[in-house]
Amino acid sequence: MMPQFRSRAARPGPRFIGDARTWVAVAAASVAGFLANAGVAVAAQPSPPPPGKAAIASKPAAERPTGDQAAIDGDPKARAEAIAKPQPKTAERDVQVTASVVVKVIHPAEVRKVLIEHAKAEGGWPLLVTNQELHLAVPLAALATVVDHVAASGIVLQKTLQRVDRTDEIVQLRARLKSKREILARLRGLLDDADTNSTLRVEATMNQLVGEVEQLQGDLNVAAASVQSARVMVSFQYHQRQRITYVNSPFQWLNRLDINRFLADF
Repeated sequence: MMPQFRSRAARPGPRFIGDARTWVAVAAASVAGFLANAGVAVAAQPSPPPPGKAAIASKPAAERPTGDQAAIDGDPKARAEAIAKPQPKTAERDVQVTASVVVKVIHPAEVRKVLIEHAKAEGGWPLLVTNQELHLAVPLAALATVVDHVAASGIVLQKTLQRVDRTDEIVQLRARLKSKREILARLRGLLDDADTNSTLRVEATMNQLVGEVEQLQGDLNVAAASVQSARVMVSFQYHQRQRITYVNSPFQWLNRLDINRFLADF
């Protein structure tokens, strides 16, 4: 009996198994390729930062200074010196302070004397003394004390405080005074080479300038003194007591009547 042989194509079982194996291999290769591509894509994306760091990173970066300030920031020693360096102070203003008080008193002469003595004890002095007015100049530090003492001397009807900035006025007076003095010095230099007529004209101009210089110097002294101390303007009003006036009645019995006793019994 001759053995029977079948070709591979005629064997359905092994063929099916081979096709399944091929399909499984292809599918596995596809899945592996997909996973590899997905891993590359995930690796290419940056990992999300923590919530706190994300909030910090979202803030815009502050602008860094340039030039000298950048050099100071980069040098700790220079930064420490810049911090320790005192800042320039603003120029103080020349302010005139005036306090006005209207007070009602019974004995103005006695009150006026007491107020002057108190002002002198605080370092002040009287500027004007009349029956109804009293002007005092006191140090700025003693202004509140003097005003309170004035208010305690009687019934206060009005009290005001006024501040006037005289800085610009004082600066202008000083500038004008300096300019006049410079012109006066130049005119004096012209007298050496001037003839008679020119000398007379120069001297006349110099005399006019001297008067202007003295006037400016006086105004400057008054303005400077007004801001160095405070002014207290006190106005007195008399508070007279009502006096009892006895009048004789045409009825004698009424004159003999004791009014005080009658009112007390009544």
